Amino acid sequence: MADEPKTTRKAHCPTCDGERTCEVHGAIYKAWDWEDKYHGHSMNGGVDHTLLECRGCETVFYETSSWNSEDVDPYYDGMGEPQYEYAKEVQTYPKPEAKTKPVWFDAMQKVDAQLHNILSQMYVAQDNHANILTAIGLRTALDRATEVLGIDPAKSFEEKLDELREGGWIGQTERDILGVVTDAGNAAAHRGWEPDIREVAELLSSLEVFLHRAFIVGQKALTIKSSIPARPKRLPAPKANGST
Repeated sequence: MADEPKTTRKAHCPTCDGERTCEVHGAIYKAWDWEDKYHGHSMNGGVDHTLLECRGCETVFYETSSWNSEDVDPYYDGMGEPQYEYAKEVQTYPKPEAKTKPVWFDAMQKVDAQLHNILSQMYVAQDNHANILTAIGLRTALDRATEVLGIDPAKSFEEKLDELREGGWIGQTERDILGVVTDAGNAAAHRGWEPDIREVAELLSSLEVFLHRAFIVGQKALTIKSSIPARPKRLPAPKANGST
């Protein structure tokens, strides 16, 4: 007896990072209800759990599609009558790899494993829109970067930034910009300040420019120095005729 064809449907493959035709290996729906007996409040919802396999890259992944009675999208039908449908929140596990990491990110592992780890967790926070944690991570990454460059970790952030400037790592303008990164991290850590997505992107870009030059481009440029031929020595000037 021939095997029955697999059920397929479109889903977002985390490896291809796009909608693909996927085989359904299993699915189950779980409904739930909640009631506050003391105040008379109640809500309900449900979750579709599905095990899928991408027909392109063959990645097997888990998808949830959930709804609840408090999250609805209203609309009007063709007769002008108000209608509504439940909003669906779809998530896949594992998640697609974050697009926020720069192309040189992996090279930071060779620079300093701890700094690489801090940056990795910071990018996870940004990818999940955890803006407070991202701002704190930016400050922590900058702190570790100064230590890798040989600056005393016991110094204050202001002293560290001044030493970066005096050591030629940054100019005054970038010193001021990195000061904003530091202030943002302090405000997030100690006062619960949350930057918006645009502010996070600008703060991150400022830190990445500094890290890229200090640890990636700068180091590569220094390796070229050994291959540059030395300047030829100047020959001594010939003696004038008739000199004794």
